[in-house]
Amino acid sequence: MRRTWGTWGLLALLGSGCDAIDLSEITQRDATTRVHPEPAGEHCPLGGQAVLTGLDRDRDGELDDTEVTATHYVCDRAPPEVRTRTRAEPHGGNCALGGQAVQSGLDRNASGQLDDAEVTTTDYVCATAVANVLVRVRPVPPGAQCARGGQVTHAGHDANGNGLLEDAEISREVYGCDERAPVLSRVRELPSSVAPCDRGGAVVEAGADLDLDGTLDAEELDATAYACDVAPAYVKRVHYAMEPGGMNCPTGGTGVNAFEDADGDGSPDANAFQTTVYVCQASRIHDGDFVVTSAVDLVALQGVGRLRGTLRIEAPTLTEAILPTLPIIDGSLVVQGNSSLRRLFLTSLRFVGGSVELRDNARLDGLGLGDDTRGLLRVAGSLVVENNPALPDLLGLVAVVPAHGISLRANNAIVQPGPLPNVVSLQGSLVIEDHLQLDRTPFIHLAHVHGNVLIVNNAKLPGPFGLDQLLTVDGELELRDNPVLEVLHPLARLTSVGDLHILGNARLPDTTGFAQLARARRVLIQGNPVMTGAGDMPLLAQVERDFSVKYNAGLQRVHDLPQLRSVSVVSAVGNGHLMSLEAFHTQTRLDTLEVLGNARLTALGDFPALRHLDFLNVQGNEELTDLGLGELARVLTNFVVVDNVKLPTCKATALATRAFQGEPAGLHIDLNDDTATCP
Repeated sequence: MRRTWGTWGLLALLGSGCDAIDLSEITQRDATTRVHPEPAGEHCPLGGQAVLTGLDRDRDGELDDTEVTATHYVCDRAPPEVRTRTRAEPHGGNCALGGQAVQSGLDRNASGQLDDAEVTTTDYVCATAVANVLVRVRPVPPGAQCARGGQVTHAGHDANGNGLLEDAEISREVYGCDERAPVLSRVRELPSSVAPCDRGGAVVEAGADLDLDGTLDAEELDATAYACDVAPAYVKRVHYAMEPGGMNCPTGGTGVNAFEDADGDGSPDANAFQTTVYVCQASRIHDGDFVVTSAVDLVALQGVGRLRGTLRIEAPTLTEAILPTLPIIDGSLVVQGNSSLRRLFLTSLRFVGGSVELRDNARLDGLGLGDDTRGLLRVAGSLVVENNPALPDLLGLVAVVPAHGISLRANNAIVQPGPLPNVVSLQGSLVIEDHLQLDRTPFIHLAHVHGNVLIVNNAKLPGPFGLDQLLTVDGELELRDNPVLEVLHPLARLTSVGDLHILGNARLPDTTGFAQLARARRVLIQGNPVMTGAGDMPLLAQVERDFSVKYNAGLQRVHDLPQLRSVSVVSAVGNGHLMSLEAFHTQTRLDTLEVLGNARLTALGDFPALRHLDFLNVQGNEELTDLGLGELARVLTNFVVVDNVKLPTCKATALATRAFQGEPAGLHIDLNDDTATCP
């Protein structure tokens, strides 16, 4: 039976002695509470807090379990649901090929749908040119990953075909961070006779100041326009702060408007030069090298405007590599060993800080790097196109301007490569080698090469066609082992060369064609079996080292060097039909005269003015009967006349007695005709 207390019980309690409770001492301050978490369950479906109340009768400062008189619950409310909605995303900066914008946020008003004000995140799920491959683009706030913010791109195969790239389908992640370099521009004079302005004019150049030094460096040039017949002082420039993303710059940039203002009124002259060049800025920068091994890797780069590293495409199963939104690669672009690749197009590319290398792509037959209608593609290093056997021409490289060198090797489907008119000067070398069908070179405006020019083993190249504007080669100009090479006249404008090597060209009849050549460090003509005449250089005045003709089986004479006044060494070796060295008849001094193994040479009478030699070396000339060096007065170090079986020994001895001034060890006269007598 539950016991209840009435009035009599209370009175009894009050009179019960010292063990009774004095209610006068129990006050409101003794009321207290205790709170503890309430798990999800009977009292609170989503959990919450249990609030226990009562009187602290023992006044120990805590509400004991026996002191609890009431419990009530403060229950957690259900959180707002996360909701998403999808909108079509047109072609543009967020999705180059269009796609979907997936918006998400909390349904704070519990309306059952995501309102505009509730959108907190937008992911772009972009279509790609690769079947079943999607990219998802999400903004990245400023922070450790991207100091100024940016975006992260996820790419992968849409395995379940629902049109959305889910987390489990992602196979590549790429961060692109916001960073912009200032745009610089300048106007400079273009001399006459420089392409494309025959009469000179002005050139407008613009680019991003990638190294932030305030100077527009050559490797930073991104856009160029030519104002032919216009003085630079009359060309004005106006900078636009922003070029929106679109046809001119897929991810935005800066337009530089240039116009002719001869009257100085600040406005374009009527019917005069006017253009806008575009510097496409890298609003998204990815730091580090990037290797493409599949289509997923390639599409993950969509939206990246600058790759601060090297881009390598090495994907044996990839059939096409199309990247329309990447204008700047700080490192190199290497496309190598892609056995299935048919098409390669990076048409927005404007600057490569290293080299562009296209190697060993067995099926590559479609190519486009840069777009010459919108500007040049500046390459700080070299352009290498090697062993791409299906590539039909080089027209897709029209915009490419490498600063260092160019190597074209074993691209065996190319017959007529098409012109590359923007290549005017190279700091490095030009190599054209091992082509089966190439019949001309593409460098119709190339004027200066500071390295070498090597044209080697091109099976159907009849001459160095396409090099008609070449003026100087500081290194070696080598024409070697080109089996149908017959003419050299495309080199008629060449004025100076380092080493001129003409070697092993089976059908080359002579060296006619160097009409303007005035200076060479060395000339070597060797192993050209049907060549009958060498020389034919009417303006050649100086050869710093040696002029050598060696092992040309049909060579009969070296002639037509009427201006030659300075040469150090003349060497004629192993030319079985050589009978004349008349080209050297004006020489008065040589360091060395070397005449070895020329079976039909009968005399050295083609040196009538020669007075001084350091070294005379005449050996193995079967028909030689007379040295004929009537004016020779000094031979300073070596006098070697050996194994000329028809040359009277007495003639050699008489010349040595008259002219040799060296040590006895330097005198060698032997195996000549010891039986002949001399007058």
